[in-house]
Formats: sequence, structure tokens, C-alpha cells
Amino acid sequence: MSAVGRIWAIAKMTLLEASRRKVFTILLLFGVALLSSILFFPSVDDMDSRLRLIEVWSLRASALFTAIVGLFLAGFSLPTDFEQKRIYMIVTKPVSKSFVFLGRYAGYVLLLAVFIGSMGLITVLFLRTVSLFSGEKFKLAAYPRVVADQLSHAGGEAVTIGNDTCIAIKFGPDRKIVWLFAGLRRSHFADQVEVQARLVFGAEGDSYRSSGAVKVRVVNPAGKSHELTLPMNTNEERKFQFPADLIGDDGNLAVEFQAGDSDGIIAAAPEWLLLYEKSILFEVSFARGLLLVLLQSMIVLSITLMASTFLSAPLSILLGILLYLVGSIYGYIRDGTRDIDHSLAEIRLAKDKKMRTPENLPAGVLWFSNNMSKAVLAVVPDFAHFDFSVWLLKDHVVSWRELAAASAKALPPILVLVVLGTLLMVFKDFDR
Repeated sequence: MSAVGRIWAIAKMTLLEASRRKVFTILLLFGVALLSSILFFPSVDDMDSRLRLIEVWSLRASALFTAIVGLFLAGFSLPTDFEQKRIYMIVTKPVSKSFVFLGRYAGYVLLLAVFIGSMGLITVLFLRTVSLFSGEKFKLAAYPRVVADQLSHAGGEAVTIGNDTCIAIKFGPDRKIVWLFAGLRRSHFADQVEVQARLVFGAEGDSYRSSGAVKVRVVNPAGKSHELTLPMNTNEERKFQFPADLIGDDGNLAVEFQAGDSDGIIAAAPEWLLLYEKSILFEVSFARGLLLVLLQSMIVLSITLMASTFLSAPLSILLGILLYLVGSIYGYIRDGTRDIDHSLAEIRLAKDKKMRTPENLPAGVLWFSNNMSKAVLAVVPDFAHFDFSVWLLKDHVVSWRELAAASAKALPPILVLVVLGTLLMVFKDFDR
């Protein structure tokens, strides 16, 4: 039997064991949790708010139940094999120790995929049923977004705002930020193309300026254009429209922004302007989003199964839960470390070296805990990259580009954990 065949044999055995343990009954609990969202309907008057309630409720329940299944099955799998001496029977098939780990992992990934797919199917059927009885006001939509191929500028300069590299320009007739699109298809858009833009505002001599006017011009290579003036606030996601007839056969289009105030300064990044296409089938969009849930679940599964090669089941499950919690509140921890860095910097500059931090802790204690937090953040992915609700609540489709970016965040730690778990399994002494 080939290596792939042996891994597949262990994976099938893993799936069979899971079905015998009746883990799929959790799908019934998920269905009950989903139906329970109806209880909140009387307190929600707006139909759109009801839709968002069901969508978020189902998504959170999917992530929670999948995490529970992955944590407990993976946590007890290998320790049970060791304790019941079943591992001896498996490795004499002959199946190497590494194939046992890889087969178990592949089996649980397939199990999680089946779980997530089943819960997604239940959710979509439920949403369609509610939509059928609620009329057209309960609309399931999913709009693909198009990002510009290039951001150019005239008379601008590069600046860093937060984590984004932006282009900033001052007021002037020859100064503009231009988003260039190529390969657009007129048939993909409605008669009026919806655009979403975001800017950062400033002004010469006024560092606190956070709003202003911008002149917008949408133009195609043939010279046909559409112009308008928009009042905007800093970081406001402002929407406007232009006629789809501007999209010609070549599919090229330029969207130009100029500061509209005589002392104004505007800044923008390539991803801060999006074009919305027509809505696609909701089920297709929801399936893409569930891939994000699967990636997040695979990270939790990887750490739990890897830990189970040398820790007891309760400890490996606890480690998986800890990773899940840290990944879920990653942003809060990151912001906290930045605040502590600021506090420590103030203490270093202060004349009173015995000065305590605002938390009333010795600086040394805070320094140690802060660096420990940074070390944890360095190895734990930010689960915000896999939060499908960010797209779902705005009726956005998860693009293949965004899905690839999320995969790039998830696959390296997964690969490292799987390799580490395989090595630990190879050197595992079953007699201890």
C-alpha cells in the first residue's frame, strides 16, 4: 500500500470512529440553536436587522460547534490510543508512526469540513425558508467587489497611515489620486455602478482637520466622463454611483479624486476604493465564507492534535482553547501591548525612576508581561482574518484574492504544527 493509501486508511478509520461516537448529533443542537433565533424576532422590527441576526447567529454557532468538535475529538484521539495500547495494533499493519498522526489529522480535517458544510446547508435552507415567508424585504444578496489594478498620483507623496501605505496630495488643479481599473465587464454591473471610497483628510496648518470636500471624476479612455463633488469625513465609507455606460469594450476605467478645499489634503490607499458588481447567488458566497471558518478550525485542530502527542487529553484541549481565545481577541491584546509600550516609554523619560505605571504595577513586571504577550502574538494568528461576519453583514462576497490572503495567514502555522506533531509522534516512546 502506498503512503497516501496508508494515510487515507487511518483517515477513514478516524471518520468511522467519529460516526460511532454519534458526534453528528451535534448538528441537531446546531439546528435548535439556529431555530432559537426566531425567539428574538418580536423585539426586532426591521426586516434587514432580522436577516443580520440570523446570519450572525448561525455563523457564530457554526464556529463554536466546529471548534468544540475539533477540540474534543483531536484532544482525546491519540491519548486514548496510547492508554488503551491500540497504537501497537495500528503501527504493526504496517503503518509508521508518522502516518498515524497524518492520517488522524486528515480524518479530522475531513470531519470538520463535513460539519461546516452541513451547518452551512442547514443555515441556507433556514434563510431561504424565512425569506420565502417574509417576502421581498428579506433579501439575500452578495455583491462581488473589484479592487483597482493600480493606484497612481500626480503631485503626491507616499505616507504611512496605520498599517497602510498611502498616497497624499494637496489641493491643486494638477494634483490628483487616480485608481486605474482594467478588464472590467459592463455585463457584470447594474445600470448605475456603485462605488465605495474611503479617505483620510488633513489641511495645511490644521492637523486636526477630519473632513472636507473632494472632486470626483470617472473617465474612460474615450474621454467620456462623470463628475461630482462629495463631502466626506476621515475613514468614512462613502458610496456614490456613476453610469455603467462609461465602461467600454476595453474594460479600462479611471476614478480620479482631488481635494476640494483650498487648504485641503487627502490621502488614500489602493484598497480604499471598490466597485460593486451585481449580486451573485447567495449560496456561492456563503460557501466561500465557510472556507474561512474551516481555516480557523484547522489552526485550532493542529495545535490540539500536536499537543496530544505529549500531553494528556485535558491539557491538550486546554491549550487549544487558549489558542482559540487568544486568536479571537488578538486585536485587543495587540492594542494593549501598544498602550503598555507607551506607558513604559514615559517612565524611561521621567526623572523619577521609581515611578509606577498607570496600572500601579512595577515597570519590570509590566515589561515582562508585555513581552510575554508579544511572544504569544508572534506565534498565534489573528482570527480576524477568518471572521466571515465582516463580509456577511455588509453583503460582500469573499473574493478569491481575500481568500488567498487568509490562506497565507493560516497555512504556515498549520504546516509548522503538523510537521512538529509528526516529528513528536515519530520519536514518541509508547512504553512510557
